[in-house]
Amino acid sequence: MNPTKDRYNLRKRPSQARSVATVDAILESAARILTGQGYAYASTNTIAEQAGVSIGTLYEYFPGKEAVFGELRRREGFRHYAVLTKEPRPTTPRSMLEHLVTTHIEYVRDNLALYVALETEVPRYAIEDAEQAVLEDYVPLSNAFLAMHRSELRPHNNVEFITEFLMRVMSSTVNDYALRSPTSLSDPQLTDALIDLIGSYLLDN
Repeated sequence: MNPTKDRYNLRKRPSQARSVATVDAILESAARILTGQGYAYASTNTIAEQAGVSIGTLYEYFPGKEAVFGELRRREGFRHYAVLTKEPRPTTPRSMLEHLVTTHIEYVRDNLALYVALETEVPRYAIEDAEQAVLEDYVPLSNAFLAMHRSELRPHNNVEFITEFLMRVMSSTVNDYALRSPTSLSDPQLTDALIDLIGSYLLDN
């Protein structure tokens, strides 16, 4: 194991309802502190106090504050993915594209303070395992869906390339706006432009 990366991981995963609730309370406390006072203000003592748990209980699950915020970022990543893949799922490539872009922008916009704080304060390598788990679940779903609708895509587009390209273009564009021009996330022009931009490459129309 990478000792530096271990600083950002849970000591153990909660398994029972009570322990899950305890870890959730710690993460919610960390989120409030991060968006209110900032990462520098946070300490394990402050997080535990605002969560209503003892410092010993916090250390039972987390080796330090880095692990608290690493887990918080992982949790938000999985929440985001759950929103993107919720039912009912789109039935055409165009509706899939519209759903992905619209949902992604709305999620980032509605969770902007926490999203920006996590992006700027918690190293990305701390959540590489969580991102890989999401990709391993999403990529086969996307590839299968696009393969079913191959006739609606531009002829020379490789399905596997499309999946990664679409996600990277969408994520990097929205991330840049969130960090540098967050008010634009509420502008419908951004949503429409991003759908048109990706759609012009993806769709055969």
